[in-house]
Amino acid sequence: MIEYQLIRSHKRKSIALQVKQGLVIVRAPQYVKESYIQQFVLQKSSWLEAKLLTQNNLLKEQALNHQGIVLSENGFLWFEGFRKNISLTFSSKNCIENHGDSIQITLAQRYKNVDKTRQQKVIKQLVEAWFKQSAETVIAEKVKYFSAQLNLYPSNIKVRQYKARWGSCNNYGQLNFNYLLMMVPDWVINYVVVHELCHLKHLNHSRQFWSLVEAFFPRFKEAKHWLKVHQNHLQWPTQ
Repeated sequence: MIEYQLIRSHKRKSIALQVKQGLVIVRAPQYVKESYIQQFVLQKSSWLEAKLLTQNNLLKEQALNHQGIVLSENGFLWFEGFRKNISLTFSSKNCIENHGDSIQITLAQRYKNVDKTRQQKVIKQLVEAWFKQSAETVIAEKVKYFSAQLNLYPSNIKVRQYKARWGSCNNYGQLNFNYLLMMVPDWVINYVVVHELCHLKHLNHSRQFWSLVEAFFPRFKEAKHWLKVHQNHLQWPTQ
């Protein structure tokens, strides 16, 4: 027998079934006997089991996708828009490489037997240095390309880590970018670069600003949506 939560009501005139968050909910009139409700649930068992299976699979997927970044052996991080497993090995020196579905992190032998907290700290520092070096090259190339398209040129570019923004533009024409952009898809980085370049002309989020963004990056709404949907996945560890 399928387990369910029964909610009775004086106002209700019929029985209704609902599957929510992996739980079967039965809403029934106050006067209906429990035995009748059980028989009704039994008759609908095939439909309910299919619904439960679908929802349980969805809940497992959501739980997996909403885990924070885990910078440790058998952990994972995001790179170029994909969630990638961390493969940890030890050798003569620290290095990090992208291998398809995984990120290969190699630590020096001296870190093999240290406590996990120390090991995680070294991994975090290594990934951050890798992201920063990669972002400096990628973003510089994109700024150069889109500056020529927009005919808007920054006075300076800085790449560093920010807690709550992907990029910014100040009154002096300097553009700042978060090197954690290496976690997002390449086309989303394009949006962030175009967004900040457009601030060189409109230092606001006016209609004119968004029109300029759209003229040079028509997929801007899609990019904004991607960042919003994945913002919880991309929270960088503070420790």
